[in-house]
Amino acid sequence: MNPRIISDIVSLLDEIIPRHLYALDFSTEHYKSLLSCLMVNTNETLFDDKKSAIRKAIIKHFSKSYQEIELQVTFASFALKKKYIDPKKSEEYDRMLHKNNSILIDIYERKSDFSPLPYLVSIPEKTRRPIFENFLTVENNLDNARQTIRRQTELIFDLDVKDILFFIRGRITIRHYTPPQKFPDGVDKRFGGESVEDMEAMYNAYFPEGAWEHVEPFLGEVLEEKLNFGVIDNQTFTRTFIPVFRSMIEILLLEIIQIEDRAKIEGFTGYVLRQLFHDIFIYTAKNLLQFIENRDKNAEMFIKYFSDEVIIDTNGNKIKKYAIVDTKQQKWNFSAILSIMMQYKQVKQKILTQKETIKISEKELIQCQNELVEEKKSKDATTDSLADLQETISENEAAIERVKLKTGETPEEELSLKSQVNRLNYHQIELFDMKKKITTQIEVIKNKIANKISELTRRQRKLDNEKKTLQSYMEQMATILENYEMVSEALATVLTKR
Repeated sequence: MNPRIISDIVSLLDEIIPRHLYALDFSTEHYKSLLSCLMVNTNETLFDDKKSAIRKAIIKHFSKSYQEIELQVTFASFALKKKYIDPKKSEEYDRMLHKNNSILIDIYERKSDFSPLPYLVSIPEKTRRPIFENFLTVENNLDNARQTIRRQTELIFDLDVKDILFFIRGRITIRHYTPPQKFPDGVDKRFGGESVEDMEAMYNAYFPEGAWEHVEPFLGEVLEEKLNFGVIDNQTFTRTFIPVFRSMIEILLLEIIQIEDRAKIEGFTGYVLRQLFHDIFIYTAKNLLQFIENRDKNAEMFIKYFSDEVIIDTNGNKIKKYAIVDTKQQKWNFSAILSIMMQYKQVKQKILTQKETIKISEKELIQCQNELVEEKKSKDATTDSLADLQETISENEAAIERVKLKTGETPEEELSLKSQVNRLNYHQIELFDMKKKITTQIEVIKNKIANKISELTRRQRKLDNEKKTLQSYMEQMATILENYEMVSEALATVLTKR
């Protein structure tokens, strides 16, 4: 069969059916339209001549959007069966994957719009977002989304094992492998042929305070994404850490440096990496130790690999292994490192718990202080009430004396004066009862104040003791940290050896 005929039919399909049509949406109307355009819709003999080409062209058309189908065609109709990308999932899930494939195909076809460098594609967050949103409408698992989208991207962009795919800083970034440049003899090869003086000047211009604060915030993302100690083996780490860290810095630099400096990006990337190399590997070593702290089995195997010996790999090649050796030439095996990390974890947890205990104690102390202030205010207010009452008692007593000094001219007046004295005396009794109650109330408040002062003393003593305990834990941690930092340095060193 002439391949040109199949190619022509595929081109025709591109014209008459919607772009990236989901295969199960290929309808009888689409099929009849195709036969009509091929002018075989009224003549079965002509159809039979092109039947095989038609079938193969439809299959090829859908394969362009990474859809695999099984197809049978007749003059009257067709039977199409789609093979789901993930056979275990539903049609809804498959439609979502196809929709994302379509988006990625469109990006691939205009990848020059997303390529600040010939070998790099950086898909921005606003373009990337719909891909993840589509996925999360069907399955709410971001890790699965990343893994699946990674496989789709690798397929559509035809990535090689040496190409690097990042999901960092909200972007999907593809860094295609480029072989090392060859330079004439006498040229400094460390920084892509750029002079050390030029690289130093660029570094000082772009990073007057150093580049670490720019790299550190997303170094954790890169380790999780590309050098995850929960899954990676030693050989893969050794083979990929330089390309990964170079690509990480290159991506960062492209967001920072001026367009006119992009021609020097390779050399500048190498220079910045060299400046940060130690810090990056200290960070990486501590990341590995965190996995050990959490008793991750893969990370434990990773560390157990290190020893002072030569092994033969499956291909018969000799591989030099290195021991973990600190600056005092002390070797660290897995058991010793695990012991340090368990101590580190235990004391760290004690410190965290103790800090929370101190926060609670401080809160209780402040509450007690506030309650003491309120009790004192209450005592002052009650004392003022007692003083006002005593003044009222004195005034009432004076009133009684004034009435007693009066004499009535008539029996009625005498009776009225006696009645006033009786009323004033009765009021005086009421006032003294009130005074007694207020005096008792003041005594109760004084007792409360005394108790609150005692409580405040106890709480202050408790807080002081909690702080002493924390200080003791901090002193324990200081000793452990010396070993922790020593192990980190030793690990950072051995991780760089290739």
